[in-house]
This record gives sequence, structure tokens and C-alpha cells, in this order.
Amino acid sequence: MAPILRLEHVAKSFGALKVIDDLSLAVEAGEALGILGPNGAGKTTLFNLVTGDLRVDAGAIEFDGRDVTALPAHARCRLGIGRTYQIPHPFGAMSVFENVLAGAAFGAGRREAECYDRCIELLVLTDLTRKANQPAGSLTLLERKRLELARALATAPKLLLLDEIAGGLTDSECQALIETVQAVHASGVSIVWIEHIVHALIAVVGRLFVINFGQKLAEGDPRAVMNSPQVQEVYMGIEAE
Repeated sequence: MAPILRLEHVAKSFGALKVIDDLSLAVEAGEALGILGPNGAGKTTLFNLVTGDLRVDAGAIEFDGRDVTALPAHARCRLGIGRTYQIPHPFGAMSVFENVLAGAAFGAGRREAECYDRCIELLVLTDLTRKANQPAGSLTLLERKRLELARALATAPKLLLLDEIAGGLTDSECQALIETVQAVHASGVSIVWIEHIVHALIAVVGRLFVINFGQKLAEGDPRAVMNSPQVQEVYMGIEAE
């Protein structure tokens, strides 16, 4: 079976700064992959290239067996690439339910009336049913992150990209979010998760991919990767002997 996502020799620069440098990566269907790297390593830029928010300077991106390198973001979303953003930006004056409905109707390209039941299911999944009719701008940080996840899932993704969705949460909030992400993965959605909270990643993903200066530094079993002296030196500042 072909990978659900494949990047081949992808590159992206901003002026003289090379942010993604000849990077290749494959994600298998049904896999949960964690992406790790220091600040400025190019992680979010990588997501923006996959979703079509940015165009590659070189290389190719395939999704579900199709070359999507030249497709715009909305077309990739409707093919099945969903994402969350590091800083949630819900439509604050709209209700929580309306925010999720917007993701289903516009992201997935469906009629509103066809989306109601699925939106309710997602509010249950993300524990937001009690907040359904409240303005999204009134939510706590955890609730905003749950709404961000619900909106992404409303687009009916085959592949879900999570960008530091656990950042800023307490330990108990983080654990609750981990359980939700595990449930999403168990439903058959492939996941690629950028996260600095390593224990959250390891609880969900089966493989880690570490990047530094836009290049692959290491990949493999999460615990083996985290024990690598090279990764510890670059990511945690622990000098290798």
C-alpha cells in the first residue's frame, strides 16, 4: 500500500533563509507520526507546505496517491488533509456549534443540513456539548484547543496535522487531550503531530521524525530516538560525549 503522504526532496526558502532543505518523508495510512525539533527547525513551515498554505520551491508532495504539489489549500482540505493551528483562532462571536459547522460545510464542502449529526458527534468527542451554544470567544484555553480539534475533524480528514495542540495545558488537561487524540487515531485517521511535550507524543505516536535546520536529524522508535545523543544535544541541549 502506498503511503497516504509522501514528500520528495521538498525545499522552501524565505529570501536567503533555507527553512526546509531537501526533505523527504513518508507517512503510512493509519500511522501516527510525531515530529520533533527545536524552535525554528521548520516544523510549522513543513505543515504549511503539506496543507498548501505555502508553495514548495522544489520537490513534490503526494497525498493518497495523488500529486498535490500545485493544488491550493482548500482543494487539499477537501481531499482529506485537515489541520489544527498552534494558536487557536475560532470565530469568537459565533457559537461553538457554528464554528464546527463551518468546518464541516466549507472545509468538507457539504450542505449544512447534512452536517448537523456529525457536528454533534464531534462535540461529544471533544467534550464540548455543554458549550455548544456559547460564543467561542468565551472558551478557556483547553476548550479552544478542543474546538480547534473539532473544527479540523469536521472537514472529514484522512490525514490530521496537529500543531502543538497540547502547548500551554496543565498535566490533567494534557492527559484529557491525549485520550481524545488516541480516540481519533483509533477511528482510522492518520496523524502527524508536532509537539514539544514529549510524553504526550510518545503516548500516541509509533514513530518520531526529528528535524533541525529543515533537514532530517533522526527517525524511528520514539524512545530510541529520544535516547540518541545527537537528538539530545540538538533538542535538549545535552552535550554528547
